Amino acid sequence: MVTIQFWTIAIGLLLTFAASCAIYYGCNKGMSHSARGQQTRRFAAAAILVWLPIAIVGAQPNMPLALAALSGAVWAITYPLIFHLTNRKISPDYENYGEISCGIYFFGLFAAIGLLGGGVIAAIAEWMLLLISISLWVYYMLYGTCIDANGMKIVQDSHPNEIIEFSRSYPLWKVVLLLMAIVALLAGFIVGNHNTTVPETPWKIALLVAVALFFAWYIFKPHRGMFVRSGIVRLWLDIREYAANDHRYVSEMERRLKDLHVKPLGKAFQRPSTIMMVIGESASRDYMSAFTPMEHDTTPWMRRMTEDNRRTILFPNAYSCAMHTVQSLEKALTEYNQYNGRQFYDSCSIIDIAHRLGYRVHWYSNQGHLGANDTPITLVANTADVAKWTKQDLGKVQYDESMTAFLEELDPNVNNLLVLHLKGSHFNFLNRYPADRTVWGERGVQDNIANFENSIRYTDSVLEQFYEYAKTHLNLQAMVYFSDHATVPDRHRSPNFSGFGATRIPLFIHLSDEYLSCHPERVEALKANSNRYFTNDLVYELMCGIFDVESNHFDETSSLASKQYKYTRDDLLTYEGKARIADDKSSQI
Repeated sequence: MVTIQFWTIAIGLLLTFAASCAIYYGCNKGMSHSARGQQTRRFAAAAILVWLPIAIVGAQPNMPLALAALSGAVWAITYPLIFHLTNRKISPDYENYGEISCGIYFFGLFAAIGLLGGGVIAAIAEWMLLLISISLWVYYMLYGTCIDANGMKIVQDSHPNEIIEFSRSYPLWKVVLLLMAIVALLAGFIVGNHNTTVPETPWKIALLVAVALFFAWYIFKPHRGMFVRSGIVRLWLDIREYAANDHRYVSEMERRLKDLHVKPLGKAFQRPSTIMMVIGESASRDYMSAFTPMEHDTTPWMRRMTEDNRRTILFPNAYSCAMHTVQSLEKALTEYNQYNGRQFYDSCSIIDIAHRLGYRVHWYSNQGHLGANDTPITLVANTADVAKWTKQDLGKVQYDESMTAFLEELDPNVNNLLVLHLKGSHFNFLNRYPADRTVWGERGVQDNIANFENSIRYTDSVLEQFYEYAKTHLNLQAMVYFSDHATVPDRHRSPNFSGFGATRIPLFIHLSDEYLSCHPERVEALKANSNRYFTNDLVYELMCGIFDVESNHFDETSSLASKQYKYTRDDLLTYEGKARIADDKSSQI
């Protein structure tokens, strides 16, 4: 029996070491000789450390040990392999070793906990690790790439309602089957970890307790633990640090505003007025009849408005600077853009400019209060005089026209900047409009293209309602509508750049007769630049131009409302500066 146990332990130790080296050498590139030697020694030491206590206490091979080994092995291989499959043809060197060492020590930790009678604890921990690994594989199968910073930002910024809506886009039986599989997996781990014999000798129990505590400390110790050195955990923490850094936007506000000087130009309006900025969601000008000839008239109000080309201007060459809401709007709302080297936290916002001009700012949103205080959008919104979000009951659909009730809160006797953030055409498109507003396709039936066109049509009617109210009650002088990004309705959305279809956004501006007479140079510039190329991280400069100001925090050469606008198709970028608008072969030249 001793001989069998010895050889079992020996083979297990050698397999652990060999598998670790195989993963390290097979899933990394360009490592130095010293790095290779260091990691090889690290894997050897880890293998000895986890197998030696098992040998000393005389543990027999069983299902709990097998599940502990499986959990550690899956953790060790998943991220390094997926990262390698994604980058092997495009990167000459990369190294992921944290998961491998961490996987070995997870095996040792779970084995020790199980041998101490903590089978349920070990089962839950193993189940959680496996779910993370499965999620990474699902992500890879969906998008053909390892999760990166863009994908992780989306994961961390997702609102619970978005998750619920995404699940509802699939048949109920698939969702139920998935949940049953997750529960069954947990049950399987609990059952598999149930049959564990606890050593009766006190010194063996003490040894296992010491081993479990040591492995737990070594894995999870702050800053240098093996867990935080795992690639996927590093990525998660890096994005959390990025979000925390955004909070400097609040802490540095006093310094930023102290330096802000704004001088109004042009002629003042005769009575208190309103400037309205409407931010769309996922709207694509490729599916808007005002911009693109198409069979379905998806934007009848906007199309009619453009017939008055004296007061209404369309910009058919507008693009988003990113494919996701937070990354787009943190730039659109502030000086921070792809071209000027600034950071979000040290940039003035459209709201700051409006406040300097004496405007009362109202921010109303039908988006979830994204991550509460965690996103740049919310940080900017909370600097408004009034910032409100529609009620976001989990699982309950809130349509954009519900925001019309907010408009009654504005005082027509003061100057107002009104910002309205729509849910627009956010997936699931079927949930973006009431069933009785269906124009194309069948009511309540999932058909992404028809649903998307219906959502665009519904947004058009909501814009009309906003316009009519503001014109009638708030002395509307300027209305600006643009989208955070676009989407391609018949294509699975990707967190990474997958073509320009997800960046072709609408930009629509309507000006009053009084605005035309008070700010003729701005109007002339807007019309002259209507066919120029533009990315929405320059919306801040556009709005400064529409306010018609001079400021030490306003670059005239970046504003569509300026004759000095400098950007051409060849200059402009998207996808965080990684893709050139000039490479969009479908764009107008």
